[in-house]
Amino acid sequence: MRTPKPLTPLWTYGMSIPHDPRAVGVVRATIRSILAAAKLNCIVDTVELLVSEVVTNAYRHSSMEAYVSMERTLEDFRVTVWDHGPGTPTPSTPANGDECGRGLGIIEACADEWGVRDYPYGKAVWFTVAPKEET
Repeated sequence: MRTPKPLTPLWTYGMSIPHDPRAVGVVRATIRSILAAAKLNCIVDTVELLVSEVVTNAYRHSSMEAYVSMERTLEDFRVTVWDHGPGTPTPSTPANGDECGRGLGIIEACADEWGVRDYPYGKAVWFTVAPKEET
């Protein structure tokens, strides 16, 4: 995990999401639409998988709404999810047969960079994916 480097975004979108299990699907569809409109189809599947993991964690570990930010910089596409859940998440190694506990491992394996920032009333989990080829 690293602290994100400050970059000036080319564009940014954000959305508040309610504490509702349907929010994961709404965020996935929104990001898919934004990336398609930006002609970033080469990263859509990866970003959609990763945002699903982070938003699901926000829903599971917080009882309040969350906020999702999406930024396009010259170097990458960055997603940040702020929630009010306590603690700093770390990747774990679940036992065979465990139905949860793999999300941050997936993020660690698939994102170019990722990290967590603690705040007085919650945290922000972020990740970046750099386009390999724009289509």
